Amino acid sequence: MSRDSNTILLRQQYTGEPRQAAHAFYQARGLYFGLVPDATDPAQQFLEAVLLRTLARPHPQIPAPTPARTFFGLRGVSPDIDTLVLWPHPDHLTQLLGRILPVRTDSAIAGVPGLRARPHPSRTDTLLLARPGHRAHLTLRARPAALQHAEDHILAAGLEPLWSTRTSQPGERQAWESLARTLPPEETALWSRALRRAGLHTGQAPDWTRSAPEPGQLDGPKPQRIAARPVGPAGGPARGIVAVTSARGQAGLGCTTTALTLAGALARTGAKVAFLGADDPNGLHRILEPTTLQPGQWHDLLPDLPGPGTLRGMIVSPSAPNAAELLADAARGHDTVVLDAGATFQLRHLAGHADAAVVLTDLDPEVWGSTEILDRRPAWVQMWDWLNTRYLTARARDPHSQLLRLLDETFEMYVWDRVSDDNADVYDADDPADTAAWWDDFQSDPEGEGEEDEPLSFPEDIDAELLDIWRQDFLAFLAREGAIRHPETWGAVAAVWIDHNRNLDLPGSTGDETLVEEVLREAAPTAIARWGEQTWQEHHPRWAAAGAHSRKDSLTPWQHLIEEAIQPADPAATARFLLAHLNRPDDTPIALAIAHVDNALDNEQHHLAALRDTLRAEGIPAFTVLPDLHDHPARGETLQFLSHPSDREAAAANRLALVVGDLLANRTRP
Repeated sequence: MSRDSNTILLRQQYTGEPRQAAHAFYQARGLYFGLVPDATDPAQQFLEAVLLRTLARPHPQIPAPTPARTFFGLRGVSPDIDTLVLWPHPDHLTQLLGRILPVRTDSAIAGVPGLRARPHPSRTDTLLLARPGHRAHLTLRARPAALQHAEDHILAAGLEPLWSTRTSQPGERQAWESLARTLPPEETALWSRALRRAGLHTGQAPDWTRSAPEPGQLDGPKPQRIAARPVGPAGGPARGIVAVTSARGQAGLGCTTTALTLAGALARTGAKVAFLGADDPNGLHRILEPTTLQPGQWHDLLPDLPGPGTLRGMIVSPSAPNAAELLADAARGHDTVVLDAGATFQLRHLAGHADAAVVLTDLDPEVWGSTEILDRRPAWVQMWDWLNTRYLTARARDPHSQLLRLLDETFEMYVWDRVSDDNADVYDADDPADTAAWWDDFQSDPEGEGEEDEPLSFPEDIDAELLDIWRQDFLAFLAREGAIRHPETWGAVAAVWIDHNRNLDLPGSTGDETLVEEVLREAAPTAIARWGEQTWQEHHPRWAAAGAHSRKDSLTPWQHLIEEAIQPADPAATARFLLAHLNRPDDTPIALAIAHVDNALDNEQHHLAALRDTLRAEGIPAFTVLPDLHDHPARGETLQFLSHPSDREAAAANRLALVVGDLLANRTRP
């Protein structure tokens, strides 16, 4: 038997998957990410952990006998980098779905809260399992008809299945958050790994009803042979040059960040990786400052990288006559070359020399789909929130309230300055420019309209009588200029400001009762029509009596009942938009990547799969999304974060590395 056959059999021992699935993984990945890779994305890892713990500890009301000779009803799994295929035992599929999908029992929500199952857009024998609004997902080899059988199974037990609706039902979010609080990260990693190594226990599932899996239970027969290393028949990330560039040559999409994270992921697999970037201020010079990188010279970017992989970098001038030759030399001396082709003024002209390209683009969220807000808060809470918005908007437009707010904010600074250095002046009254600059702050900020103020903060040990003296000094200093600049409002504001400022932090104080009464008078007809006479009469006096900060704080405990649901647009329309804004390198296989996506895009796995299929039909072999990773704490100081094997950045880089590896391995160009 060949070594490859032995390796495939070893993977089957760990996973329990069919031979053709194990063979397909090995041919596509080799051992670059390990023969049985762990999940690196924290969200994916947590979903897998919750699913297995749910199977190991089913709710007593769920009718599901323990399946013999299976792994809690599974005959195997197919783990890949942050994706996992579940292979159910055909005799236990109905019971398996009844255990993992959410069900309302007499005392709690059983199953995985919020989990939903939908048919795969391009496979009739597959279901996609995900929680709407979350990027983690699982694939289950089962036909859609199995969902109806599972629903009949649960209904026959007198319980309520919750998975038939797209959005989460009352209690599901709280149940999920409770799991998040009670499942520590180290235990999460063990549960996830145990699921990914289901084949070790298909003969007899362990008793994990009271304790989590232990590392020794998950080592398997040959842990050293399943570790990541740069070997394999198809080579994982195959040899070649991959360029990272933008769709229309525009800057600002994060080409350098994407190229570096991709290079780091490839180096972590054990490959010898070269990184080439332009000598512009936004490239390696910015990221590694104050390290000086000399153009045309190699620099070790990750000297402490664990394992056999290496990552070296070189700065190339876009105008260098030998730039193409440097690129070719790099390809001869490394497994993979990552070219930060970037924008038009960087190295984009070299993208034509690459074997594959990652092309970054952006996407208007409206093109992707519409967002539906689901507000399940009690009627009075919704009304308070609505009144808060109306009040803040009215106050932002009311000159009287604006001037009161200006005095409050500047008096706070005045107090701290006076405590520190006894500076009693707000501005230099003899300097017209300084005076004008201070009073110009009175002009309202249109972008700040409707925003809540932070509470005033004074030194804790300051005497209240002294504060009153300082309020009088402060107001007296401003009086002459205030009356000149704001003749219509200054007198009324000056008459009430000291009492207003003194009472701001008292319970029930609003500081501008007249404005509150005006807001309530105008809001009453709409509020009564929307929430009813009884809700209005009972709760609007309480809202009026509460202080501004109390109104805001009282809504916080209800925020979890507000959810967003994405209603995706037609994948064909989204694909047309992306293709219309794409200027691809000639004759180079590309992966189209949407940059800086928010969770709404990244989480819609069902729609991503449909869009991927649509783009493939249009000649785009690969499609992916990249979350916004620009705020990594290490960036700007060191590249050491590129060696981290498991965090959000590593997970995104690993997914991209798989896409690139497929492109390079399957390229058709000479």
